[in-house]
Amino acid sequence: MGGYSFRQQSWEAQRGKIPGLVNIARIAIVLPLLIFQLLSTDSALNPDNFNFPSVEFYSWVLLYTFLIFLTIFRPDWQLQSLDLPNASAAVDISMMMLLVYVVGGLETGLGILVLPFVATSCLLSYGRYPMLYASYTAMLIVFNLLLGEGIRFNPLEWYTDQVLRAVILIGAAYLVAFLISFVTGHLKEANESAEHSQQAVNQLSGVNRMVINSVQEAVVVIDAAQQVWFFNRKAKVYFPAMMVGFHETAFSELVQRWHVFPEKSFETDIRVAQQVMHVRAVPLIQEEGEFLILYIRSLREVAAEAMSTKLASLGQLTSNLAHEIRNPMSAIRHASDLLQEGEEDGVKCKLYGIIDSNIRRIDKMLEEVSMMNKRDGFKREAVNLMKFWLSFKQEFVLNNPQAVGCIHMRMDGNNLTAVADVMHLQQIMWNLCNNAWKHSRQDENAVTVLMRPSGYSHISIVVSDNGQGVPVENRSRLFDPFFTTDKKSGTGLGLYVALELAHANFGQLQYRPEMNGFELILPKESNE
Repeated sequence: MGGYSFRQQSWEAQRGKIPGLVNIARIAIVLPLLIFQLLSTDSALNPDNFNFPSVEFYSWVLLYTFLIFLTIFRPDWQLQSLDLPNASAAVDISMMMLLVYVVGGLETGLGILVLPFVATSCLLSYGRYPMLYASYTAMLIVFNLLLGEGIRFNPLEWYTDQVLRAVILIGAAYLVAFLISFVTGHLKEANESAEHSQQAVNQLSGVNRMVINSVQEAVVVIDAAQQVWFFNRKAKVYFPAMMVGFHETAFSELVQRWHVFPEKSFETDIRVAQQVMHVRAVPLIQEEGEFLILYIRSLREVAAEAMSTKLASLGQLTSNLAHEIRNPMSAIRHASDLLQEGEEDGVKCKLYGIIDSNIRRIDKMLEEVSMMNKRDGFKREAVNLMKFWLSFKQEFVLNNPQAVGCIHMRMDGNNLTAVADVMHLQQIMWNLCNNAWKHSRQDENAVTVLMRPSGYSHISIVVSDNGQGVPVENRSRLFDPFFTTDKKSGTGLGLYVALELAHANFGQLQYRPEMNGFELILPKESNE
């Protein structure tokens, strides 16, 4: 049903031009005949005094002129369902045969004017009913013979020349109807074939667009004049002002290098909008011209993906190791509890306390190490940072009541949305805020969280405190596993785990000494 509807609409679009062409034919018939009739009244121009019957002819002209204006203002009156013969075609055939009768019969030779309208009747009906239109024309021709007394009841009294003209005209009507019907049938098949091909091309084009838009690289096609011919959604993220048909000056260096070696692919790095991009350029030579296909990727994203892949195996190893350590540690804890029962020796109780303290510290390490393996089954999604922060802050101050009124957030921009695993983001922010609160002055300006865009495709979250900051000698070891300045309760895994989780979400985590805090960079949601 859908395919038929598509073909029907396509034919209607083509058929819609026919009424205008038919109207031109009507004007081309009426206007010369009218001029001839007006000039024939001048005896100098018409010495034989030959003209059409005035009243009948002008009445016909008036009626046909009305038909012409009707078609100009309402051309759709001639278009109707293809399931029925076209009524407007019958009107034109009737008007032509009426003209023949008015001007004097078939001997005037004007009967040939009916043939174009037999042809258009078949066109308007898409090649259907050729016998009907030709037979209707033949019937009107016979009526003209009868009314003009070209034929009578006695065959011996027939006018041979009029009958011969009628036979030839009828044969021509059938021939034209069948020829047009035959040609139109082939046109219909060609039209349907072209439409099917166009559908296939459109479907293939849609698949190509979907595939190109789903790749992680930005794809841009430019010519030698740096004019943009095509780009995908990722390219719009890197270059928001890019438009097809306009020149992109950011690629001037690449085009110059392309001109030196026009058939050679190359790779290079360029800096665009404060970001370093890795570009793979592939020349494309076609009959339409020479183009350069650019595959562009932010080095920040490339590094994050590489780090994520590199740390995946390490995360699995540490998780398995943590699981194996838990079993003997449980046995040690149980044995320590049994030894403490009924023990009154103060020295031994102190030793048991040391054992318990270190067991709890190891448990905490194992818990943090197990977080690293959660990268394997994580789910990245769009996270509205304002909603996330309101929920996170409420949970954080419930666990740290003394921090109420001491943590402040500032957001530059509206409706910032990052793409990350919510649980990972929760763990990262918890480690950063807990670390900032611990090292701050713990007053009303203790911790400040700043959220803002970073370039075109990322979001920056800076967690800073008003403490003394990290000493210069310790900054290079901040993200080393098991490095901590808090020997009593620190495990040295908080920042390390946060860094791993940031990499797993294609982000970055770094210490910013000028802001006395840590900056988390995450991909921004693309709305295109």
